[in-house]
Amino acid sequence: MRVSDAMALVTIDVGGSPRAAALCGLATAFRTAGLPVVHVVDITLATAAAPSSASALDVELLEKGGVQTLGPAEMAVALRGGSAFDGTPLDALLRGLGVDTVVIGGPASALPSPTVSASVTAAELRGYRVLLATEELVVTLGAYLTAA
Repeated sequence: MRVSDAMALVTIDVGGSPRAAALCGLATAFRTAGLPVVHVVDITLATAAAPSSASALDVELLEKGGVQTLGPAEMAVALRGGSAFDGTPLDALLRGLGVDTVVIGGPASALPSPTVSASVTAAELRGYRVLLATEELVVTLGAYLTAA
């Protein structure tokens, strides 16, 4: 597997999801590799949806459509529509970081959530290469990034 230096992880509203731990491990691998991590959070559930690396989300900043820096190459934006790209600065943020490939993950279920599905489509329509963070990809990519 060849990993692009222009890759970012986008987590979508995974707060209390059973899958949060697996995506947290993948986020750690991305951080270790120096790759960007962007959390798209539902600010109506801000306390439950806060990424583990965030001591506190700046709900006021996120409500205004801002980007909150959580750490080196780690940010949060508010979920504002049907996809992570609708009405958010996500596309501009990713392009500003030089990202051409996104790994998109969200709450666990047999099928991706409607928001994750819409985000995959929105990313593809904007010209990104997209990987859906399935259980297998989370394990494989996480191990690869950790070993690199």
